[in-house]
Amino acid sequence: MEKTDIVYESTKKALINFENIKDCIRGLYEIFKITLPSEDIYFQIGQDNIEHLYENLLELMVNEVGAVEFMKKLKSAEVDLDLPLDNL
Repeated sequence: MEKTDIVYESTKKALINFENIKDCIRGLYEIFKITLPSEDIYFQIGQDNIEHLYENLLELMVNEVGAVEFMKKLKSAEVDLDLPLDNL
């Protein structure tokens, strides 16, 4: 496989991953809208957290140098990927 093919496939996969993340964020927001009235404090807190999650994701993606360094740390297992949500 040529380098251009690898770059194309990696880019295609990254775009698919980004769309999947956006769908998940939208899904979380829809769950909040369905289960809580918009004036509920938990709805507002959840909405704020979802918005900040998306903003941070975008900032991470456009920070090319930081993203490369993050990926190096991720590959060398310096970043803790465990997120035990039921134990928060």
